[in-house]
Amino acid sequence: TQRELDICLQVAMVRISNAATAGYKHKYYSEHLSPEYLLNLNWHAASAEMAAAKWLKVPDFVPTTDSYKDQPDIEPDYEVKHSGLDVGHLIIQENDRDSDRAILVTGFNPYVIRGWLPVSFCKDSLYLKTTSRNTAYWVPQTELVKVN
Repeated sequence: TQRELDICLQVAMVRISNAATAGYKHKYYSEHLSPEYLLNLNWHAASAEMAAAKWLKVPDFVPTTDSYKDQPDIEPDYEVKHSGLDVGHLIIQENDRDSDRAILVTGFNPYVIRGWLPVSFCKDSLYLKTTSRNTAYWVPQTELVKVN
């Protein structure tokens, strides 16, 4: 809904401010990225979390603004990953908690839940890929537990 998108935009702005105050740098942080790009990235991440929470039927969900990697995106143990590409991969970082379940959300309003896997399953050398940015686990959608 528009109200949920507005909440997610506010969350994105607070996340950026809190991260700057705490000295936290996003994995894609760069002095060369515009503030608009970083805001857009955070807005879609929060919106993906909202979509996943709706799918999980979490009542009155509001995305966190200062959890970073210390707690799941959605209690009790859901980490939400977003890709703007409909065919995007579930990308897991080494510092993602093994005890979490990762949900892949794609698109931009509408956001589509593509599936999920335990993070520990994703951290398999089969999915390990090195790019110019970092090394991470790239799990194709065909490997995910599908959703209805």
